[in-house]
Amino acid sequence: MKKKVIISNIVWLGLVSLFVDMSTEMVYPLVPLFLTAALGASPAIVGLIEGIAESIASLLKVFSGYIGDVRHNKKPLTFIGYSASVLYKIFLLLATSWPLVLLARVIDRTGKGIRTAPRDALVAQSSDEKKLGGSFGLHKMLDMAGSSLGALFAYIFVATSIGFHKAFLFSIIPAIIGILIIFFVREDQGSDKTPEKLKLKGLKLGGKLKMYLAVIFIFCLGNSSNTFLLFEGSEPRLFSVTGHVAVSSI
Repeated sequence: MKKKVIISNIVWLGLVSLFVDMSTEMVYPLVPLFLTAALGASPAIVGLIEGIAESIASLLKVFSGYIGDVRHNKKPLTFIGYSASVLYKIFLLLATSWPLVLLARVIDRTGKGIRTAPRDALVAQSSDEKKLGGSFGLHKMLDMAGSSLGALFAYIFVATSIGFHKAFLFSIIPAIIGILIIFFVREDQGSDKTPEKLKLKGLKLGGKLKMYLAVIFIFCLGNSSNTFLLFEGSEPRLFSVTGHVAVSSI
């Protein structure tokens, strides 16, 4: 890759993360409130939804990373993973019960599990070996900038009582911008040197790796979600829900 392509690739990937993370953080603080205030779900249901969703994301990172290396399709996997963010918001818009929100969260976290390893591989592939730290630092900086902006928008949504569904609809815009930027990213397939024996054997998990994945799955199911912190640090506030007013908290 030429130097200009390398630099632009890292910036493009950083901007993808910025816009998609902005979109995600716009609705993340609102989802538990939407579940309890609009759909009548209990905090236990909220915890179950988050535990299942995060476990799926953790497990998929292993498989998507392997497939990206063997098939040389890191960019398509990254695109598919980030596209799930848009589908997630659409399902939130359509949700009338907590099982649909569960499905929406599973779609979102599945997308994260699919995209994370291939995206990081693209960043590494597009970076000078002596400047990997700077490359990932730049990407992370843009990623966190998007998260911060998204959290700010979430606060504005609640402060102005814009309504859950309008907030979900508005959050789709930066997600679409983010996935469109992926088309500017170039994948240098020639730089991947996957051992031939790895291609022939396929994905075979050793006993220790299987045990490790099982521990991750159990831990994530029982791990306390940040959504409970939102409940703990909240105070009652009126928040409109598709035309009527419901008691929410933030």
